[in-house]
Amino acid sequence: MAKKKGSGKGKKKPVSKPAKSGKTPPDREPTLKELKRTLDNLKKQNEKLQKELAKVSAQSRDQQKQLISLQGKMDTRVKREDILMAALGINTRTKKGDSGAVGKISQSLIKTDEHLVKMGKRIENMLSALKNHREYLIRLNKKVYKVEPMKKIEMELGIMNNTLSIMALSGFNIDKALFGDMKNIRKMMLKEDAEIAKVQKRMVGFKRKFEEEMQRFDLDSIFNKGAHIPGYR
Repeated sequence: MAKKKGSGKGKKKPVSKPAKSGKTPPDREPTLKELKRTLDNLKKQNEKLQKELAKVSAQSRDQQKQLISLQGKMDTRVKREDILMAALGINTRTKKGDSGAVGKISQSLIKTDEHLVKMGKRIENMLSALKNHREYLIRLNKKVYKVEPMKKIEMELGIMNNTLSIMALSGFNIDKALFGDMKNIRKMMLKEDAEIAKVQKRMVGFKRKFEEEMQRFDLDSIFNKGAHIPGYR
């Protein structure tokens, strides 16, 4: 049999070329433009981080200032509490019901009230004594003009002595020198050669001192106390 022509036996098939993909191979060096773009991005990120860091630093400084201020206020509060607790006589270990300075003050006030009540009773008794003494003076005044001068001076000295004694015993601060003056006048009167003129002159000076002493006290308000005061008749 004869061989067929053009059967293609023994001919090589054409080799196909790879198509261009357009992508940069992994091992390709970046271009200058790409490097610049990357550097710009890094700079922007760095600037952003710097701003955030500055903001955080400012916040940290503000918080530090607040902490210092709060610490100062807390120290001041602690000192004030210590001073207050010391003034009240208490401490952190004081239990409920313990007597501190307030309790002592309360007890002192109670004692003061009791003392005032006692003083009130003494004043009431003093008012009663002064009232009776005044009534005695009124009765005595009616007789005084009928006696001799020496006897009159002696009676006046007795009245003044009683008045000063009652007031002194009732708590009034009386000039004690007045008692000495009365004693000296009595000595003058007891002398055998006593001169009535000298005694009367000495008595005038003493009366002036006595009146000045009495003017230091509001005797009218004492005598005008109403009958509602116990013991005042």
